[in-house]
Amino acid sequence: MIAAVSVRGKIVITIRDSRYTGVRLERRANDEDAYSVYTASGFHIPDTDTIPLSVNGDILDNVNLEANKLYSYRYIDFEAANLADSEYTYSNWVRSSGNEAIGYTFGNYTTAPGTWGTAVTPDDLRFTYLWGTDFKATNGQSYTDEQIQYFIDASTTEIERQLDITIKKQKIRCNATERNLVKGIDYDTDEAVYDFKYARISRYGVIKTRQRPILKLHKLELLSRWQSCRNITQTTIVDKTKGLLKLMERPLKPTETSSGIQTAVGMYGNQTLQSQLFYSIDYDAGFETSDDIPQDLREIIAKQAAVSLLNIIGDGLMSGFSSSSLSMDGLSESFSSTQSATSAYFGARIKEYKDDISNYIKQNKYK
Repeated sequence: MIAAVSVRGKIVITIRDSRYTGVRLERRANDEDAYSVYTASGFHIPDTDTIPLSVNGDILDNVNLEANKLYSYRYIDFEAANLADSEYTYSNWVRSSGNEAIGYTFGNYTTAPGTWGTAVTPDDLRFTYLWGTDFKATNGQSYTDEQIQYFIDASTTEIERQLDITIKKQKIRCNATERNLVKGIDYDTDEAVYDFKYARISRYGVIKTRQRPILKLHKLELLSRWQSCRNITQTTIVDKTKGLLKLMERPLKPTETSSGIQTAVGMYGNQTLQSQLFYSIDYDAGFETSDDIPQDLREIIAKQAAVSLLNIIGDGLMSGFSSSSLSMDGLSESFSSTQSATSAYFGARIKEYKDDISNYIKQNKYK
């Protein structure tokens, strides 16, 4: 595990990995193409004279950091050599310092290598979708980027549910636990087998996956209750957008007697063929990174997060307050807000965003 946090123009990197006694740490800025390696004098582009430093735990990066830049860190076993990029463990982007906003709406954010990213950034919400809104409560408390990021992640999941799609990339593996796969490394979602329905397969030759869009099909096998009958991955056409697997091989007939089917139905006869066969599917679903999310979908995720934030921030700015008046010696002053027992302080903007979300879901849910 690696985490990077910006503190007053410096970046604190925390590494917790019991697999290694020491790791090789590397850094890359968002405008750089290559990684620098951590040495006793800071980060340097590796060459013949560079001597990497073995580290673990907390590391302070305060050398040659530039304001308004994003930095990403990665690490690998210190003893390892010439490993592929996929073998590293990566952090998300972290900003060193400065006042420049970072986000998709500002045209200066891209996904850090080795990570999925975020649908929108906290700055996108602060300065675009919640423009003009004070993020500080009456008691002086400020809303942090970590709190905003929580609502971004929750909104991404909510829009996935409403549209019945997968947005954040998921490694979906069939019966992953039984195969002793490691969650978070080998798979993200453990799916059950798909039932074999002869009438449907013979007529349409299509399997609809439980999640879509499909990024990549890794394996499609026809199984009996006891063993694999046939691997049909190579002869399957993938409709990635709709999440459909189109079978080019003809489906099995109840009269076929391959060894796998005989094992499955031998004791009971061909009538039980359908209940003895299944499909095992390994695939990846979602978008490869957050950079690949369509702009209209990104905006809906941002508005969903903004609605959740407006409900809380509005209450923090003016909790339990509806109106007040002051009168003295013939002078009077009164103030009335839009907040009431049943209306939020930012009710108009919340309603507008909710209408936009509802219309988008209605128009695109079945597309």
